[in-house]
Amino acid sequence: MSKYLLECAVWEITLKCNLSCLHCGSSAGEKRKTELDTSQALKICSDLKDAGCLSVALMGGEPFLRADFWDIAARIRELGMDLSVITNGTIFKEDFFEKLKSLSPRAVAVSIDGAKKETHERIRGVNGCYEKSWKFINFALRAGLPVSVITTVSKLNIGELKEMSEQLMDKKIAWQIQTAGSEGERFSKEYLLDREEFYGVGVFIDWLRKTYSPYRLPVIGAHDLGYYSFFLNDLSIYGQWPGCQAGRSVIGIRSNGDILPCLSINDDRFAAGNALKTSISELWNNDRFWEAFRNFKKNDTGENCSSCDKFEECMGGCCEMSLMKTGKIRNDFYCFRSIEKENFSGFFGRLRLKLAEKKKSGFSGLPALRDIFLGKR
Repeated sequence: MSKYLLECAVWEITLKCNLSCLHCGSSAGEKRKTELDTSQALKICSDLKDAGCLSVALMGGEPFLRADFWDIAARIRELGMDLSVITNGTIFKEDFFEKLKSLSPRAVAVSIDGAKKETHERIRGVNGCYEKSWKFINFALRAGLPVSVITTVSKLNIGELKEMSEQLMDKKIAWQIQTAGSEGERFSKEYLLDREEFYGVGVFIDWLRKTYSPYRLPVIGAHDLGYYSFFLNDLSIYGQWPGCQAGRSVIGIRSNGDILPCLSINDDRFAAGNALKTSISELWNNDRFWEAFRNFKKNDTGENCSSCDKFEECMGGCCEMSLMKTGKIRNDFYCFRSIEKENFSGFFGRLRLKLAEKKKSGFSGLPALRDIFLGKR
């Protein structure tokens, strides 16, 4: 039995999608020929429970395009695991929301990538999807569902974050901000944020959290935004970044049953196996399959992290973003601490950083923020 607890499985139940999002890491559109059938998917639900999994996030592609979505979601809840759903918010009927509410999901997350219709639809690739997604959100709110909005930031929409914050204010919507990678086939690297823009997103989130109560605008930065800043508070719900959890408390599941350390690490080199051939419990409890994520040492890291004084705690930042940008895991290009050090060099610059870190105060709204993002509203 592994010492690691499987807290969350993020499960791409289909690659089929009605949109064509530029930043999609899976380049979703058509379903896989080897996509799991209903009986196989239900078996995976049981396997997850046997592996001690606490929560499952269903996503795609577009999960609501799968006819047996409701069977899979109901089975997850019957087995006592928490359920989250990540959708583009364009596939629904009005009576669908009470059915969704009966599953008591922890979160129903909808992707919104711009304050303006034109921006969102340029990124999402289909005209008319902006109004549909907001209609979904409003129906879900009226049904009393715990709604989240996920925004993926690139050069295409970074200028609209402030306007988006105003649109989301006082609506009981939890907002997760993440940054785009270039793993998929449709996203040009010219749209990736540079380091200054990336740091600016962090400053913006920190400013929102200092300015507005979490009850007015609950906002977090995703796993890619951090780490160990001298000036900024941790942007997650942890209170402090615990290190990348890929293969340590999280797994990703492809629609064909492949098991990955994280669904965003869409790289066959890191696949632990396939759930149709080996049970998830057997895979999870064998550290050999997760060697790069569980048994690493400081000298396994790349040049961006090898000399950092926070490596033991940080463990090299987000493995997915590091792999995307540098071709290595634990070599984070976008680390806040690294960016700050680069901009405060020399004796007096280093002294200023040390003084800033000593004076940095914590974020008092963290308990409320945790409750909101865990569906306790």
